[in-house]
Amino acid sequence: MSNVKAQSLNEIQNSNVKIYDLEERTAKFGEDIIEFVKTLERDEVNRPLIGQVVRSGTSIGANYMEADGAESKT
Repeated sequence: MSNVKAQSLNEIQNSNVKIYDLEERTAKFGEDIIEFVKTLERDEVNRPLIGQVVRSGTSIGANYMEADGAESKT
């Protein structure tokens, strides 16, 4: 890691900024999506759209986990 990156990382860690790793952030995003769609009106038009939003919003975390655990073939 370069000195600039290390210094920037140290500054962030020493500040009051809370650092979340991507796994936590994608999980929280999925949870937030679910909470959001609970507030929407259910009708004939919205129902399939809500389902699509939930599937796509929650799949981000699963896709990240899959990619993070992948191993290179080289």
